[in-house]
Amino acid sequence: MYDLGVIVPVRRGSSRIAEKCLLPFGDQETLIEWKLAQLTKIIDPRRIYLSSEDKAFLELGDRFGVSRHHRARHLAVDHIAPFRDVITGIVRDIPHTHIAWSTVVCPLMAPQEYSDAFRAYLDQVIHGENDSLLGVNLMKEYFWSREGALNYEASRNHTISQELPDWFKVTNSIYMAPRQQILAREYFVGDNPVLQPLSKLAGVDIDYIEDYRIAQALYAVYAEDGLDAVNPSTIVNWSAHDPDFPVAI
Repeated sequence: MYDLGVIVPVRRGSSRIAEKCLLPFGDQETLIEWKLAQLTKIIDPRRIYLSSEDKAFLELGDRFGVSRHHRARHLAVDHIAPFRDVITGIVRDIPHTHIAWSTVVCPLMAPQEYSDAFRAYLDQVIHGENDSLLGVNLMKEYFWSREGALNYEASRNHTISQELPDWFKVTNSIYMAPRQQILAREYFVGDNPVLQPLSKLAGVDIDYIEDYRIAQALYAVYAEDGLDAVNPSTIVNWSAHDPDFPVAI
């Protein structure tokens, strides 16, 4: 096993959907609680840090037994602080060697996918040559900029989609890296990340109200496929760590 802390960042303000984190989802009253219910299936809840400037948000984590991180208000309001300051301002308070950043706005990333990502990080970052992990979707699609086609030749030499180059979309579901590297780079991805393949469901990111409606509709697929289930043999043995590790306040 390894020393991992999972940050779940939430804030009261939302520029596109008012109080987005409080939207109901699945069998939970809020997106916050839904994400905590997913994560506590595969990791010790004390290793999960609900980070917010809002006391009411933090109280939502109490019934799950997760740790609280009281975020400085200037790191949560109206995008006053640069994102690098938000990242480092939270991460420096989390007392673990490795950090996972998991957002509540990607509710369809299943617990098993988190477990697989944590295992891939162990194998390919801690015991391998990569320096971080990034959750992605493989995109075999046609992309353009205003200057023209980006990943194929839009001409008589048209490429069929199966033969397009591998391009990857960042899902915003999970980022993982060593804590000291995050603080040094002021970002949660290094130069050589594991591109962890995730399901298309995991790539649904709630930014606009339409995204939320799509996620709600796709929850029927999530539930029908039993995606809340986890294979116990894939879970990292977190209990091997000192049970008295420090908790951020």
